[in-house]
Amino acid sequence: MNATDKKLRYLLQQLNLGQVIKPANLLEEKKAFLNSRLSSKRKSPAFKYKYAPSKWTNFKPVLPLDSMDAPDEVIEIYREKQVELERTKDMFAAVGTEKFTQAAVEIFGAPTAEDALKARQVLEKFSNVKPFERNISAKDFARLLETRLEKLGISMHIKLVSSMATKISVDSVSRLIHLNRNALFAPQEIKRLLVHEIDVHAVRIHNGSCFPWGIFSIGTAGYREAEEGLAVYFERCSNHLYPFQEKIYAGRCLAVYLSLSTGFSEVFEELLLYFDLETAYTIVERVKRGLADTSRPGALTKEFHYFTGPNRVQSYLHTKGNLKTLMCGKIAFNHVNFVDRFVQSGLVDTSKWVFPMEMNPNIGKAQDAVSPRRPRVKL
Repeated sequence: MNATDKKLRYLLQQLNLGQVIKPANLLEEKKAFLNSRLSSKRKSPAFKYKYAPSKWTNFKPVLPLDSMDAPDEVIEIYREKQVELERTKDMFAAVGTEKFTQAAVEIFGAPTAEDALKARQVLEKFSNVKPFERNISAKDFARLLETRLEKLGISMHIKLVSSMATKISVDSVSRLIHLNRNALFAPQEIKRLLVHEIDVHAVRIHNGSCFPWGIFSIGTAGYREAEEGLAVYFERCSNHLYPFQEKIYAGRCLAVYLSLSTGFSEVFEELLLYFDLETAYTIVERVKRGLADTSRPGALTKEFHYFTGPNRVQSYLHTKGNLKTLMCGKIAFNHVNFVDRFVQSGLVDTSKWVFPMEMNPNIGKAQDAVSPRRPRVKL
């Protein structure tokens, strides 16, 4: 690993989004909000955070690019990432302040009025759809994750953890799959998550590791919309995107749009038209992370990518874009042409690339030659 990649991994370990924007009083505020006897008396959560803004005052997310031995186009991709890291630091320094939302929009963008309208249409269409019963444990799901990784020929480890805001996450820096040990899963949900988390997130990390530069497995600047867009796109292709999850993605998009102009309670009441209390709260909580006074307008805007991303993938394909190239690493849409040139120049070992089963039904046979270490579940 070169010096630039070592520094990039270190910086991303420090700039951990999930840790920095996770409210320290998450459970207390949720209990107080949902246990309010009168809906008219519900008070928007007041979130507190572990890290003070001063933590980031002297933090310098600078990569050693001057000494990097790589083509100019590659160095430019690292330079773009450095700009994104600087913006991420600024966003973290603004956690709990009025400046947080603008910093988030600069990194992730924001949904349009048209996006919000489309989200409402999906919510109306599936307004009466209910979630499936969840009865499968995290340990049982971990074994299915192991099997999927082995079949694709990907070496990653699974770690069961007690404290997670989400059910599962795939970490490209540590190459660990974190699984919430207390979570329960529905059978339909497991099928969807195997596609979302392994066939896309883990596959893109694996394929990116075939490049001589680590950024392609860690994530180039702006990769998230393509990342989540592909994940939901393949959920749909595999017929594992069920109506309730479509409703969730639409709800997140609408919640971001509404949150930019109004507070937690108002957004929550709007989502109650389509969701139960618990689900509506969870969606708005995800979107309002990073704020202290959630009664104020503002949002962590990245959640809308799950809804708009698949359309970006479709647009890319309609312009004769190559799906395999987009799956070759954790890259943004605008980096596809660069990657094509790297491949044509013989700078990438494509012999070890793998692809989702939806792209190649015989993927298990095709990967027989790959013999990775057996994934381990850490208890």
